[in-house]
Amino acid sequence: METKKILVLGDSDAGKRTALKHICNNLVETEAASYGKTTLNHKKLQIFSPSSAERFRFMKDILSKNMDGAIIIIDNTQGVTSSCEEMIDFVEEKGVPYLIFANKQDLNNSPLYTNYPDICILPTEAISGKGVVEGLNMLLQLMESEPVKIPTISY
Repeated sequence: METKKILVLGDSDAGKRTALKHICNNLVETEAASYGKTTLNHKKLQIFSPSSAERFRFMKDILSKNMDGAIIIIDNTQGVTSSCEEMIDFVEEKGVPYLIFANKQDLNNSPLYTNYPDICILPTEAISGKGVVEGLNMLLQLMESEPVKIPTISY
C-alpha cells in the first residue's frame, strides 16, 4: 500500500490539532509538532503539523521534506493573516497540491477570501469534524490529479 506524506499548517489556535484528532489514529502531540497516521482510499497517510510557535518555526522546513500534499487551516473568524499568506507561499514554492480549510464555520460562516484565486477552499468545523475528512479526500484527489468538486456541507 502506497504511503503519502501530508503537512498541515496554520496559525496558533486555527484548529490544526483538533482537525487531526478527527483523522489520525494515535495522534502524537509534542510542543514542536503533532504527528499521526491514517488510511484513506487505500493509501497510508502520514500527517505532520509543526507548531506555529516562533521558536519551532524551523520544524516546518524539516517536516516538509518529501511531502506529497498540504492543508492550510485558517481560522475563519480571523481571516487570512500575513502568516497565512506566508504559509501559502511556502507550500506554493514546494509545488505540491494543497487546499485550505476555512475553519470555525460554527463561529463565522462567511466566505473566506484570499489573494490566491485558484486555491480550493473548503469550509470546516474542526471541533465537530464537519468537512475535515471530506477535505482530506479532496486533497487526495488533487494529489492524484483528479478533478475536484467542492462538496456542499450544511451546518
